Amino acid sequence: MHHALLIPDVRAYIFASIKEDKQTGRCTFAMLARTCSVLSEASLDVLWSELDSLRPLASCIYTANTMPLSHERTAEADDDTKPDLSVFYKYAYRVRKLDLSGQQRFLRRNGGYPSITEDLGALLYYPLNSPLLPNLRHLAWAPGMGLNLLRHLLGPHLLSLKIPSHRWSPASTLFSLTKVPELCPKIKSLTLQVHSWDGHSDAELPQSMQCISRVICCWEKLEELDCNPMTCEGLLRISGLASLRIFRLQVSNTSVVDLPSDSLSFPSLHTFQFQTDTIDTAITLMKAMKDFPRSLKIDVFAGRSRRGTCSPEIVQVLLRLISRDTLHHELRNFSLHLPVLLGEDPDNVSDLLQPLFLCCELRTLSIRMSSPFTLGDEDLGMMAAAWPQLEELELIDLRPRVATPLATHPTLHPPIPQVVQPPINVLGPGLQPPQLPVATIHVNQAIHQAIHQALPLAPHIGNPVFPAFPPPDLFFPIRSRTAEITFHGLISLLKLCPNLYYFDLALDATKLDGLQGDKPGGGVCNRLVKYARLIDSPLGDPVDVARILLDILPELDPLAGPNALLPAPPHNMPAHNITPQRWNAVRQIMLASRHARSQSASQM
Repeated sequence: MHHALLIPDVRAYIFASIKEDKQTGRCTFAMLARTCSVLSEASLDVLWSELDSLRPLASCIYTANTMPLSHERTAEADDDTKPDLSVFYKYAYRVRKLDLSGQQRFLRRNGGYPSITEDLGALLYYPLNSPLLPNLRHLAWAPGMGLNLLRHLLGPHLLSLKIPSHRWSPASTLFSLTKVPELCPKIKSLTLQVHSWDGHSDAELPQSMQCISRVICCWEKLEELDCNPMTCEGLLRISGLASLRIFRLQVSNTSVVDLPSDSLSFPSLHTFQFQTDTIDTAITLMKAMKDFPRSLKIDVFAGRSRRGTCSPEIVQVLLRLISRDTLHHELRNFSLHLPVLLGEDPDNVSDLLQPLFLCCELRTLSIRMSSPFTLGDEDLGMMAAAWPQLEELELIDLRPRVATPLATHPTLHPPIPQVVQPPINVLGPGLQPPQLPVATIHVNQAIHQAIHQALPLAPHIGNPVFPAFPPPDLFFPIRSRTAEITFHGLISLLKLCPNLYYFDLALDATKLDGLQGDKPGGGVCNRLVKYARLIDSPLGDPVDVARILLDILPELDPLAGPNALLPAPPHNMPAHNITPQRWNAVRQIMLASRHARSQSASQM
């Protein structure tokens, strides 16, 4: 044993390195627990700190108290034998997080069929100490499971409790919920989604829901809440929680129809996210808000039957309510998911969002619509001028993919052979390293000739950044939007919003007029953007597009993150206008140019 292992900082560094390995990390900790006396206890703490099933704990009972059939013992001896609970106690106190909400993942990974009731029954077979897991901090209960079994896992140190889906029972639900605050009084994060059976509204349900809101308000230090109150009284009571900072809500018209204006206070609210059935419900809720948080997300999940009650004018009414009294609040993050149709004609996004121009401190904006919309370079410039602090911008068309004839493009230059690729920065948005001064490196004509001479005669597409996926519709929608923004609009956005580090826009990369020369961006250069959604944008000459991107977005990897290469759609699916081969060619050229520049700089 090396004495350095006794230093806490050294041990923490070693453990952090092991945890980064998602494939063999747990195996490494298991080997350390068996072979290293100094790191054994700490390794066991890591291995048992997070569980997604009760089966490992139940196995401690099964293996220590199950006798082989061949073992000759008398019934009297069996009755006198005390259960061996030492193995269970050895590991139970180490569990800090128990997530039973994804039981199916455990089944697929382990190939077994564990049952929560069966495993929990094994833990309750013998008189174990209560609570079963004394140091549990975070608990996610299994959807649909009864709450009477939950009490055995609740303890005084529990800080987070998630009950993602519970079917209402007039007797047992109230009986169980009213006991929860006494068993875990320190809860700071709560998820409680209670639903009626098959949509049937019990006669006592509204009154019972008021009781549930009173149970929620028993936690005076609650900071995060995800619930679906069904009455106005319950929502009003919850709005009085002084410490609530994050509130996620599922609300219908019946829950807010009687809410008075400026009746919801939320003294400390920072983030408010809610799902609603109609735009009208969202408007009623916004009228009831006395103050607005810094982050607001609205998700309207209405069906097509509701589209007659929605229009661009109604959406602007909602946005005016959000932007009112902007001198008294600073909206930083706004997201609107609007799958309803606003009309048959395309709407200009800039005109639609004009009420939000008053929110000049906006940092992130995400608009997802199912209606066709337009946005040109001038419109994008107006939006950028209104929000100079913008860091993320998403304008996403949610319309389903339609059969689209592939556009005619210039002759495709074969991609450059694979070069040694620099490691992709994985720090993520907002964690970029300090900005370095941009050094102007003039790449001479010989390097350009070397790039083109390196092209093979037969086109060959290199391997994608990520493995090939199943049909892309399973992961994210293929856009039907019409690209109107050109590189000129993108350059204006980067100039007016210097803090931008991610964007998702429909870019027309075929219009390259006025972007010639070594500095097509006119001196505009953003090193924060490393990932941006570009792969479903129409593309012109890959060499020219790569030259422009290298000038204005030198750190961008055009096929990383959300731009991972998409496979060709199956024959039974409509074609799309995505050309990953051309974007792969852009990426190859950018990598080769960066490699050539680095070699040229090293030789100076």
